[in-house]
Amino acid sequence: MTNIKIFGTLVAVTFLLIVGIVIRYTGAADVATTAEIQNTAPTVDTIRFATTAYGTDDLTSSGILPNVGTDRTIHINGVMSDANGENDIASSTISLVFHKTSATGACAADNNDCYRITTCNTNYADGDDTQIAYNCEVPLAYWIDATDAGSAFTSDNWTAYVSVADLTSTSGALQATIEVNSLLALNLPDAIDYGTRSLGEVSSSTTNIETVITQRGNTRADVQVSGDVMGCSILGTLPVNTQAWALTDINHASSTILTGTLTPAKRNVAPRTDESNELSANLYWNIAIPSTGVKGTCTGANTIAVIAKLQAGIEWTSRTSAVDNNWRSVTYGDGLFVAVSNTGTGNRVMTSPDGITWTSRTSAANNSWNSVAYGNGLFVAVSDSGAGNRVMTSPDGITWTSQTSAADNFWRSVAYGNGLFVAVSDSGTGNRVMTSPDGITWTSRVNAVDINWRSVTYGNGLFVAVSYNGTGNRVMTSPDGITWTSRTSAVDNNWLSVTYGNGLFVAVSDFTGTNDTVMTSPDGITWTSRTSAAANNWNSVTYGDGLFVAVSNTGTGNRVMTSPDGITWTSRTSAANNGWVSVTYNNGLFVAVSYNGTGNRVMTSD
Repeated sequence: MTNIKIFGTLVAVTFLLIVGIVIRYTGAADVATTAEIQNTAPTVDTIRFATTAYGTDDLTSSGILPNVGTDRTIHINGVMSDANGENDIASSTISLVFHKTSATGACAADNNDCYRITTCNTNYADGDDTQIAYNCEVPLAYWIDATDAGSAFTSDNWTAYVSVADLTSTSGALQATIEVNSLLALNLPDAIDYGTRSLGEVSSSTTNIETVITQRGNTRADVQVSGDVMGCSILGTLPVNTQAWALTDINHASSTILTGTLTPAKRNVAPRTDESNELSANLYWNIAIPSTGVKGTCTGANTIAVIAKLQAGIEWTSRTSAVDNNWRSVTYGDGLFVAVSNTGTGNRVMTSPDGITWTSRTSAANNSWNSVAYGNGLFVAVSDSGAGNRVMTSPDGITWTSQTSAADNFWRSVAYGNGLFVAVSDSGTGNRVMTSPDGITWTSRVNAVDINWRSVTYGNGLFVAVSYNGTGNRVMTSPDGITWTSRTSAVDNNWLSVTYGNGLFVAVSDFTGTNDTVMTSPDGITWTSRTSAAANNWNSVTYGDGLFVAVSNTGTGNRVMTSPDGITWTSRTSAANNGWVSVTYNNGLFVAVSYNGTGNRVMTSD
């Protein structure tokens, strides 16, 4: 009986299993499915330069012209896409860098050359579900660097770099270029009111009229001035020549008499480079009232016309030197131009805050000072004469102290770089270099070869010196000012000066029969001959404001030459046919000094 029950139970269980299997394989079931879609990077498809938000490109063909004296907002816009869908892009990841191309996309925000926009507007409704319209507003300052053909940066342009990232931080970018145009604009005075004057009164520096001219564009600007007869309401007229103008606060007798012909004032106003300070310049007006024959309110019309000012280095103006010494070298540091001389009695230094007005200073000794440099808060000058004191130093350019030179060599040039003053000489045996970390304690160094080293400079991590003589070895270089290596000069000219700028070393020489008195090198090692603008004795070369400038002590009216690249040179008219031997640059101004001339041994160009 028990066996029958067990058998029956087994039969029942088996039946249930069979039924379960049938149900499992014949009923409905949920089956999981998976697929991984790869992420695709977003793309910036178009960039447009527009005057309105999301507008069509109406600026590329003409370039961008800033507003006079105020910001101009432009719109850089276009379309970006993400094949994974527009919602894969967050608007917060869209950014724009609008920069002068040479400033590079890594530039720091600056109203002259770099605008960084991190908040751009978007429209997800435009296009299909993979496209987004974007619009970035850029408020351009009126002093933004111009890059058109007439600008100081004609070889440059502006780049808009638009980037976007998706939700996985995968990014895409696009860039486009455009020119920014020159804006010639000055804010001029509305009137010149001399006020009430007496018969026979001649205005002075305390009674003249000061008018302010303010920069409102992005271009160097000058003014031309002219006048007309002033008619008096009761009696007589004031001729044009009763008025006079000046660039400084002086009296009528010392000013320039006004004429009826437009005359350049050379009241040059540079483009603004400061985020908080406007640039301006003054004109001073004087008047000489006749002693008889005039009465009442006298009115007329002077003309002040705005004209473009050429780039610094092209037009030159004579300036009065402090004294007619043989000025040999000029440099700039800490707000001051400083020049040194090899003649004079106790006054072999002169200084100027602006390159125009110069003051005599007492030198530490009456040595033949040949070169002056500035570095680490100190002016340092070197000489080819003196007994153990062929160096002098000054923290301010005014008070000078003698220092002991490493040797009594004929020290011709001194430069500062990488925390070190380095001087070179054209005399000595194996010690024609000396160095100092502080300008006070000097150490002799072994030069590459005993030839007449005339000039030394520092650039791109390298000291480079050039020589007046030698055979194929008129250059030497050093990474530290201590260990020097001979280099092959492009030609065996009498090299007198070397400088560094814009990635290039440039040296100039005396004229030696062929017009190859310039050589250039990108690294200080390999040099190439270049043709100078004229067959002059080129004594000094410097770099500033995108321009190499060289000066000469020979030539007729062409003792300056300039080059934007160190290769192609153009003659410029010097202020006088003086013996120009040194030129320097700072903040928009070139200053040159001479060893001869009468009261005009300085010239400037801004």
